[in-house]
Amino acid sequence: MSSKTILLVLLLAVGVVWAQEETKEQAPPAASTAATPPVTHNVVISPEDVARKNPVKFTQISVDRGKKIYTTQCALCHGKDGDGKGDLVADMKINPPDFTKPETLKNRTDGELFAILTAGKEPMPSQGGRMTEQHKWNLVNFLRALGGKVPAKPTGKEPEENVILVPQ
Repeated sequence: MSSKTILLVLLLAVGVVWAQEETKEQAPPAASTAATPPVTHNVVISPEDVARKNPVKFTQISVDRGKKIYTTQCALCHGKDGDGKGDLVADMKINPPDFTKPETLKNRTDGELFAILTAGKEPMPSQGGRMTEQHKWNLVNFLRALGGKVPAKPTGKEPEENVILVPQ
């Protein structure tokens, strides 16, 4: 074999090794076993939404009503205890927030939570047409209670559920 052929084979081998090393460096990282970050909602929240006040008093009755809604509409993803460990988490490959941690919602106003519930965000469906405003506000109150906020005792003046009050 001539020295030119040996040199050519050697250069070719170095080129192949070099290309393989470069491919390894550019390969995407392997899937991490660490938990994926919680889903953030990129809902456009207006300044009016941020400033919107919850018209439903934060009482145990409101929290109990919100819990009923949460149990039927939210728990499959967000977990029965609000910890983000719902039955569908693995199947849907999602990581909902843990509402039991006070820091989860501490920077959100009630109006922002109401806007997020109303608008929804894939994969969370919009509740705009599915829940009444009263239902969404009760749900906001329940979420606050999950985070440790203590509701007031019932006043006895709360309207009954599913009753339409007609002004007299």
